[in-house]
Amino acid sequence: MLDTTLCYIEKESKYLMLHRVKKDKDINKGKWIGVGGKFEEGETADECLIREVYEETGLTLTKFHMVGLIKFYSETDDIDMYLYKATDFTGEVKTDCSEGILEWVDKDKVLSLPTWEGDHYFLEPLLEGKTNLNMTLRYDHDVLIEFRDDTKPVKIHKSGIIESPHAFSTRIGGVSDSIYDSLNLGMNRGDSKARVIENFRRFFETAGIKNLAFVCGEQVHGNNVHVATKMDLRKAYGPGDLIVADGYVTNEKEVPLVIFTADCVPVLLEDKENNVIGAVHCGWKSTVKDIERNAIEKMKALGADVSKIHIAIGPAIDKCCFEVGKEVTEAVDKLLNSDASFFYDECENGKYMLDLRGVVRERFLQLGVLSENIETVGECTMCHPDKYFSHRYTKGERGSLACVIELS
Repeated sequence: MLDTTLCYIEKESKYLMLHRVKKDKDINKGKWIGVGGKFEEGETADECLIREVYEETGLTLTKFHMVGLIKFYSETDDIDMYLYKATDFTGEVKTDCSEGILEWVDKDKVLSLPTWEGDHYFLEPLLEGKTNLNMTLRYDHDVLIEFRDDTKPVKIHKSGIIESPHAFSTRIGGVSDSIYDSLNLGMNRGDSKARVIENFRRFFETAGIKNLAFVCGEQVHGNNVHVATKMDLRKAYGPGDLIVADGYVTNEKEVPLVIFTADCVPVLLEDKENNVIGAVHCGWKSTVKDIERNAIEKMKALGADVSKIHIAIGPAIDKCCFEVGKEVTEAVDKLLNSDASFFYDECENGKYMLDLRGVVRERFLQLGVLSENIETVGECTMCHPDKYFSHRYTKGERGSLACVIELS
């Protein structure tokens, strides 16, 4: 996909419109559109927007927001257009724009201007103040042959016993397509970088988290729990070495902690009284290596009281779908220091169906967390592939879920 931006700048009930009349071979010749252009190498949508608006208009945007993603398909190009609305800026509109003539147009006249046929589908909701659009327009030789509105609100799970801003994602409410449809938050799955960044923006916004920088790293199904600080913050696809860890704890405010899953058990922890939080990736390998103990010990080292820790266990593969070998059940028995057969059933083929979320909960109970302070939210990921990404269901052809928590 070719990544582009387009912005409609508002001032006193007027919009800055560009009448494309200066270039003979301009595909938009004669039409009225907003201002914007193509991403340069390494740019984010916001960075492209600010640069393109300045180059075309002479204005420096100081207040703007994403309206949505509009996907264009034609016989010549496939384009992702990140649509923005801006409401404040500095500078004066220049009079020598090389693309055409810039003119402030009354809001009630914008829709009557000559535009591409499909522009009305996103211009109307933009003018109405709507956001988080996800639309597809398909053209054949400049004729609109398909319009599809895939706009959906982001669906998340929240815990009733955790007070800090947090969320467990589903796959609903993003902008990705095909196997990543639609709220893919995995940065190493092969999805478009710009789409994943937009998915993070929507996910965090829904979770009530304003900071788009967060702590994450390379999950290796180990038991390392990293004590995170502001020094570890990075935006999606940000530069720097990845932390190798399957869990994070912090006592610093505005340090969102993010864990990725697609069947494994995501866990969020909070001692609100002592201002310590955590996020842990509890796959079966990490669990039998006792990552739960390491998370509790790291939280206690930051001042947490285990009797005050609240835990939310998120969507994961459940006993109905999680078939494992005897080596796994033996490792679970060893972890729990007892016959843990309550958490698994033997199958006719010699395999076992394991309740991993139950094992995780039991281990936290053994470590001193109170029963009333543990909550399980969400369904089996493999049973509901329309709602969650499941590695087993898709045989690895999928996006990623995420959970996040922030001490605010």
